Amino acid sequence: MTEILPIETERLIIRAFRVDDAVAFHGWRNDAEVARLTLWDYPYPMERAEAFCKKMAGMTPFPEGEFYQLMIEEKATGRAVGDIGIGNGRPEPGAIRVGYSLGRGAQGKGFMTEALRALLPALVAPLGIKHFTADIDVRNPASGRVLERLGFKAGPVHEKRTFVKGEWCDEVDYEVSASALLALVSV
Repeated sequence: MTEILPIETERLIIRAFRVDDAVAFHGWRNDAEVARLTLWDYPYPMERAEAFCKKMAGMTPFPEGEFYQLMIEEKATGRAVGDIGIGNGRPEPGAIRVGYSLGRGAQGKGFMTEALRALLPALVAPLGIKHFTADIDVRNPASGRVLERLGFKAGPVHEKRTFVKGEWCDEVDYEVSASALLALVSV
């Protein structure tokens, strides 16, 4: 699967993690505003960021049944600005569960839509993907708009589905078939 990486867009490079990504990765993982609506712990220790980057850098991309993180790098600056998690075979074979985050300085620029528009179609044939799923905290409508631009459809709201950071969170599941995504992004 390494032959599909890196993926370049007009402004971004989607690539495997490197060990030296730890400082940048820690920057958004340990940002209270970015972490507020996510499942990861806050504060996020630097040691944890270092261990995570080392683990991802050593993994074969897209192992079946596991999550694999990709780094998003801004071409103009060479800075790591966000990450995308790909759960291959989650929730079942032929499915990809998608999660993502951007550092605060990279938000609102269309980076995540651009990255996912390039990455997700590139996974369909090599991984035999039939559909993509994602879930978001309902308090994060911007994330839902990213998914909708890619043809994902929202399901019902699941009230008090997940207990995170001391509170119950309402979530919405999103889904799109691989064929619908490919039809939309090839236009």
